[in-house]
Amino acid sequence: MQQFGVIGLSVMGKNLALNVRNHGFSVSGFSIDKPEVDAFAKYEDDKLKPCYTWEEFVNSLEKPRKILIQIMAGNPVDQTLQKLLPLLDKGDILIDGGNSNFHDTTRRFEEMEKHGIHFIGMGVSGGEEGALNGPALMPGGDEEAYNGVAPILEAIAAKTPEGRPCVSYIGPSSSGHYVKMVHNGIEYAIMQEFSEVYDILRKIAGKSNDEMSDIFAKWNNGRVHAYLTEITTNVLKQKDDLTPDHIIDHIMNIASYKGTGNWMLEDGVALGAPISVVAEAVIARFMSKATTREGKSVVWNGDVPEDLIDNLEKSLQLTQAVAYAQGFQQLTMAAKAYDWKLRYPSIAQNWEAGCIIRSSMLKDIEKAYADDKELDVLFQDPYFKELMENNIHALREVVSLAVKAGIPTPTLSASLNYLESIFNPSLPANLIQGQRDYFGAHTYLRNDREGTFHTEWYEEK
Repeated sequence: MQQFGVIGLSVMGKNLALNVRNHGFSVSGFSIDKPEVDAFAKYEDDKLKPCYTWEEFVNSLEKPRKILIQIMAGNPVDQTLQKLLPLLDKGDILIDGGNSNFHDTTRRFEEMEKHGIHFIGMGVSGGEEGALNGPALMPGGDEEAYNGVAPILEAIAAKTPEGRPCVSYIGPSSSGHYVKMVHNGIEYAIMQEFSEVYDILRKIAGKSNDEMSDIFAKWNNGRVHAYLTEITTNVLKQKDDLTPDHIIDHIMNIASYKGTGNWMLEDGVALGAPISVVAEAVIARFMSKATTREGKSVVWNGDVPEDLIDNLEKSLQLTQAVAYAQGFQQLTMAAKAYDWKLRYPSIAQNWEAGCIIRSSMLKDIEKAYADDKELDVLFQDPYFKELMENNIHALREVVSLAVKAGIPTPTLSASLNYLESIFNPSLPANLIQGQRDYFGAHTYLRNDREGTFHTEWYEEK
């Protein structure tokens, strides 16, 4: 009998199954797409079993069965669950490793619970290479069920530099998929921040692709040690196969998206979470498709500040921290709204290797939330407060220069506005409340006494 089963044998499912096999566990694989099973069968050995029917697959697994569903999110997952239910026994464990919307996961968790089936919604990050060699995993749902599959998940997960697996129990119900959604929103934000810094480097600093590649390589060994810094270095220096140029100069400036950033924004709005940088990053992708492209490219004829490169590095470090901070702020608000107990240090650790947003800064975030410390905002932590104080002047200089040059900086500007606002005791929201009370009698709170108030406003005649 096989110890683990995988449904869905396209690249991600196949690679995860091979990863499980490569760590000494026996695996059955099944897909409704026969050519996928045929391709999987080429790897068959005493630990890898291809299955061509639902019954053969389910009956090949030891009990309680442990099944990973790695297929397209949405209705296919519901159809798969309905196919499996008559074949399963109480106590079996199902894991949805796709990019499912957390609302769907909540519904499925509750439905499977009625049938006595354990359900885990698990975020998976790292792409096809990560799936084979070590992904970051974010499982949420039934903790007892997680403990049942933990040895396998810990074996296949990416490992931090200290050797700790990038997987741990996230929390109840759909919290695992929620954390993956937030991971993807942070990813949108940081990628957009990189693109804006790149834009300033080429248009104001006048750097060539190779020079920019060298700059990002230096930053990767400095303040912004991160996977996205590393791949930015490589993207910028890659030569084109079809022309003598760099490939970056022939990639259309239209950014695609799969929707998970939108989901984070939607729930952030529902919660009232101030995730302005994520919002700007999502809208920037919309903007890349909507622009008329009728204008002229920016040509900067002004002076280039001597400290521009250093200021850009400091700005990227700080805005990356803001992206993480807004993600964790939404997580804390979601935990209260949905009655989840989330383990923030574990979430940071899960992202320290194997995933797209991995960076050395996550170790500092893990420390910030250690010992069940509660933070409304990451910048309340002494390390991040000092980072803000040391770098915010550089960010102000960069945003100011970009404005003068006519270069849009949606996420750099939003990061600055967030930092200028989040600790500000005198934001002008009092005027908004006055206006709301004036035209709609919406009432207001006072800063000098308790209670709710309404004014009978008068108009000048």
